Parts: sequence; C-alpha cells; structure tokens
Amino acid sequence: MSITDKNIIELRDAFQKLKTKEDLIQLLNRSNFFLYGEKSEDFKLKSLTYYSNPRLSGDCYIEFKINKKSGGQRVIHAPNKGLKAIQGALNLVLQSVYEPHIAATGFVRNKSIVDNARKHVGKHYVFNTDLKDFFPSIDQARFWGRLQYPPFNLNEDYGKLEIANRISALCFTNLEVDRKINGKWIKEIKPVLPQGAPTSPTISNIIAESLDRKLTGLADRFGCVYTRYADD
Repeated sequence: MSITDKNIIELRDAFQKLKTKEDLIQLLNRSNFFLYGEKSEDFKLKSLTYYSNPRLSGDCYIEFKINKKSGGQRVIHAPNKGLKAIQGALNLVLQSVYEPHIAATGFVRNKSIVDNARKHVGKHYVFNTDLKDFFPSIDQARFWGRLQYPPFNLNEDYGKLEIANRISALCFTNLEVDRKINGKWIKEIKPVLPQGAPTSPTISNIIAESLDRKLTGLADRFGCVYTRYADD
C-alpha cells in the first residue's frame, strides 16, 4: 500500500504515547496494516516477547553471500519470516518518528540516487568514498542509547526504558566482528546491526546523523557539498 502523510503522523503520535509492550505491539500492528492493508496479520504479544529475547529466540538469521557491484562478496544475514515481518513494521515506525539529516539520501522516504546526484551537478570535482562494513560497526548499545534522546525519548525519566530494550533487541544479532581496542584489532562476538534486516538501513541513518552533521559543517567551511547515499 502507499503510505500517506496521515499514516506517518498517526504512527508518530502513537509512538510518543508508548508506555508498555502492549502499546508497542498495537503500534506495530497498525504499522503493518498501513503496509499491507487487509492482507496484514496481527502480531501476537508472545511473538514480540520471543523475538526481543535472544535467550528464547536464539539465532533467527540465515547467512549467505551475494556479489557486490564493485567486486567481491557481501555477507548477508537475513532474518526469518516472523522476525522480518516485525522488523518491517518497526522500520516504518522508525521512519515516521525520525527525520534523517538533509545530507542523507539513501533509504529515505521520497529520496533517491537522483536526489543525491543532483546536488553535485556542475561541480568540477566529485570525491566518492565508501564506508567499509558500516552496518556491523554499529553496536546494539549505541542504538539503545540513541533511543533515549529526542525524537524517541525512550528513557527512564519517561518510564519507557523497557520499550528501548525491546526495540533495540529486535534489530540486532550476535556476530563476530573486528574491533580496535588499545590500538590492536581483535575479533569479538557482539550484538551488531545485520546486513539484511529491514530496519538496518534506517537505523544506520539514525546513527550516522552525527557524522552527517560534522561532514556537512566541514564541507560548508570549504565551499563544498556533502551527501551520503547507500543502496545495499
């Protein structure tokens, strides 16, 4: 179904009123209806409890590889059918609440690679670079912390920390990743953002907001234009 501005406003308002896990499942069901209409099926509270508790759900992801456009292969961790459906509904909720930085054009509603390119038309030089393994560089704790600040405000002061716990748990999975500690690269098992989950692109935009602000400021200082785009 086509998502309308009215749908977005309704989800945003309902998010601000969240207090319990029952409220969250009701919001996800509403979001799912906006996505699929009469074909949508309501999520059950027990499914939310199951998928937001790794001790119960275990490994809900399938790992496989796809070829990159630039060569080489990309490792994908795709959620199972049940988790993917919940993440899809949650993704629309997050997109309704959060307004991405103006420099972000990838995975943003009503924006595309054309919008990204348009800002660089007529420039004598264009510098393009890639962020290596960006999704798995984002830890669950980082997103959990971000949820406690505006526009989400899922913090202890508002009595909404349980909601932050559940939302963050739904979107991350334990993977072996490289981390630099005390100047040395080591391998760790950490709950990180999986490449392949419906929520991952939106969450990456949320986490990259600080980067976007800093690089936009740097570009402005030298009379340049900064944009960030992703499509995989």
